[in-house]
Amino acid sequence: MQSITIPMITQAHRLQKDSTLNFRTKLQRSLKLSEKYHCNIHLKREDQQQIRVFKMRGAFNSFMSLSQEQRTKGLVTVSDGNFAEAFAFFCNHLKIKGTVFLPEVCFQWKIEIIQKYGKDYVEIRSVGESFDEAEAAAQEYIKQHDRIMIHPCDNVKAIIGNATIGIEIIEDFPGEVDYVFVPVGAGALAAGIATYFKAMSPNTKIIGVQPDGAASMKASFDAKKIVTIESMSRFCDGSAVKTVPQITYDICQRNLDGLAVVPEGKVSSTILELYNQGIAVEPAGALAVSVLDQYAQEIKDKNVVCLISGGTVDLSRFDEFKEHSLLYEGLKYFFLIQIPFRPGILKSFVSLCLGPDDEISHIHNYNK
Repeated sequence: MQSITIPMITQAHRLQKDSTLNFRTKLQRSLKLSEKYHCNIHLKREDQQQIRVFKMRGAFNSFMSLSQEQRTKGLVTVSDGNFAEAFAFFCNHLKIKGTVFLPEVCFQWKIEIIQKYGKDYVEIRSVGESFDEAEAAAQEYIKQHDRIMIHPCDNVKAIIGNATIGIEIIEDFPGEVDYVFVPVGAGALAAGIATYFKAMSPNTKIIGVQPDGAASMKASFDAKKIVTIESMSRFCDGSAVKTVPQITYDICQRNLDGLAVVPEGKVSSTILELYNQGIAVEPAGALAVSVLDQYAQEIKDKNVVCLISGGTVDLSRFDEFKEHSLLYEGLKYFFLIQIPFRPGILKSFVSLCLGPDDEISHIHNYNK
């Protein structure tokens, strides 16, 4: 495995600064979260990237590492959506032909965004029901057509590009950073940031966070080897991976100080909480804040950074997030009941089941 060095990361950061694009994002203090958890919390706003997701960094570093011959051959990537957006952006920006493999379950609005960024330089192919199936199709395509793979996570260059976030956090934070909470999907983001912090700020604790419906890295940590999870929720689509790559597993296992799992209902509650603070995030982007309840005692009076990894969210999903949150918080229940048809029966049911502050939001009469 190729080792990742600090000079590699600083060189990637220099390339970002020297480009015509602006990669640097705000490190913004959250007064509400700081008061809630009695500490000093800053949000690293990667949702403010040009395509609203941190994967701009890894994609840029991967593209900049290509030779002219490799660019001429044509490029291929596989993605659940977010890395594909960054890949398409740079294909169009650098005028390089590329092919994107997506699982068939990818949201249609994400496909439209990918095509918008890539314009005539990107072809989209939807294959299989998961990232793993789409990746297998992409690898076969590469063999047949002699193309170059730009992988979103099993890719040293992408990990190095992601690590540049660590440089900006250390440069911009007013003091020493005690904790950094970072989302974990396939692990390329956490691997990059943890590598930089362990070299430059070894006392900082780096905590990875996964959703309980797609905790493939946690399952691998527990098994002490890479495992493939049998079932996976796509609620946090930016973190939904059944099998993590060997390179990110090795780096995360070596450098992370903890790996936590949060319920997806809690993620929905966090999305709404952040939205009320003027920050629209996707489910994966809310993971780092969602976990703070679990660390409330440890982070008290500490300096904390939560990485908001992305904001590519369809606002039409907010009704879904609201209901998901209410169910998780125990503020909404569904009853499926069969009651006899006689006068006063519904009144009796309501009086027995509803408390003084409860309300009925919907009644549906189902007749066989």
